[in-house]
Parts: sequence; structure tokens; C-alpha cells
Amino acid sequence: MNWYYVEAGQQVGPVSDTEFGNLVNIGKIQPSTLVWHEGMANWQPYATAREGASPPGAPGVTGEPQMQSGSATASSAEPQIAGVGQVICAECGKIFPQGSAFQFGQRWVCANCKPFFVQKLKEGAYPAAFGTGLDYAGFWIRLGAKMVDGIILAVVLGIPMAIVLFSMVGTGGGRARSSPFEHMGLQVILQLAFYLFSLAYNVFFLGKYGATPGKMACSLKVVSAEGGAISYARALGRSAAEILSGLICDIGYIIAAFDGEKRALHDHIANTRVIRK
Repeated sequence: MNWYYVEAGQQVGPVSDTEFGNLVNIGKIQPSTLVWHEGMANWQPYATAREGASPPGAPGVTGEPQMQSGSATASSAEPQIAGVGQVICAECGKIFPQGSAFQFGQRWVCANCKPFFVQKLKEGAYPAAFGTGLDYAGFWIRLGAKMVDGIILAVVLGIPMAIVLFSMVGTGGGRARSSPFEHMGLQVILQLAFYLFSLAYNVFFLGKYGATPGKMACSLKVVSAEGGAISYARALGRSAAEILSGLICDIGYIIAAFDGEKRALHDHIANTRVIRK
């Protein structure tokens, strides 16, 4: 008997019974992995197919899978193959254009199944039963990544800013010192410049690579709640919100240590997650 299974939204197979058994043993085939073999009416999660397995040709089984692409239904001796730009929904087993589906880690879910899938994800069903949970980065590893970014920013911007500040203050010896008000105004300008540079730094790296150099060094990545890449717009929102996390005595960062998904305040605001690669 030949088996087929779905990996990252794409059909793989055929594989023999022996090969399929090996894939199950090594964990390649998970309980929620969609599978099909001749005699099954449709794609089913492996756990369901295993529990309700019927021999090919059993009564009530047509021997032809019924898979839908949108509203169309196809029947054949082998399962319908997801073509280029198409994916198989991990919940309903139907084929959809990739642009209309949502990616959760290695799984794709159609718009109709997304609310149900997200609910189960929040309840913890997938990390426990199906291994689709994200590996959230903890507080300390995130702190380490933040320190690396802080060192980079200090070298690139902090040192030149300090030089400008001290040169404006003056050291006596016939040179006129700036007034306290001028000094305060300069500090405000330099602080604003630092925030703007930090904002641009975060937006560029998060939007392009999904991680700042500090996060890259710690093998971390910022993703959406579904595990996908974030846009430049979301990177901007998250980076702006991160300034707020720092302004409130760093409490916005500290709450990540107590959050179930290790989210800091800016992750809550932007609906992002920091995960280990």
C-alpha cells in the first residue's frame, strides 16, 4: 500500500508501508499530519486514520479521495496534488491558493478554519498534541540580545553623541561654556536623535530579516502570532511601542518574564512573538 502525507502544505508521496512506518517512528508523521492511502475517502489526520482505519475497498469507502479546491471537488485514484502557489489546509484538508491561507509555523490553514485553529492554539492543544507550538524565547536570552544591540547602538551613535556633548560644554581655558539652558536643549536634541536612530535600526532589521543583529547573535526571531514574518509596518509599530516599554522604568520588558508566551509590552501592542530559530 502506498501512503501520501502533507508537509508544509504540500503533498509528499507515495511512500510504502515500511517507509511510512519509519516516518511515524522518527516523528516525521505527527498525529495531526494529513495522510491518505487508497481506500480512504479523504485526507485525514494520522491519528484519525489510525484509529478508524478500514481496509481498502471496505463498505462505505469509495477508494477515491474527495478533495476540494475552493468549491470544486475532485476525485481520483490518488489524492489531488497541491500545485504551485497552492497549499493544503491542515484542518479541513482542502486545497487553497497560498495567498488566501494563513501560515502557522509549518502548517497552513484556510480562512474558514483559522478561528477554530487559533482557538485550539490558545488552549495549548497544538503544542501538546501536534507539535506546532512556537518555541518562545525567554526573558534572559532576550535580555542578552538587547544588550548586544545596546552595545552596537552605543558604538555607532552613543560615542559620537558624547563627543559632541562634551565639546559643546567646554572645559574652560578661555573657552566660553554653554549656558545650562543650551546644555539642556542639546541633551534633548541628542536624546531624540538617539530614539530616532534606534527606531530606524529596529524597523530596518526586523522588517528585512525578522531580527536585529543582537537577536541574530542569540538565534532569535520576531514573528507574528501565527509564526509568520512581520511587515515593515508592524516592525515600525513594535519598535515605537518598545520605546514605551523602556520609558516606564523598563516594566514593559520585565513583564515578558511572567507572560505565558514571553511577550513584552511591545509584543502585546504589536501582536508579535519572539521565538528561537
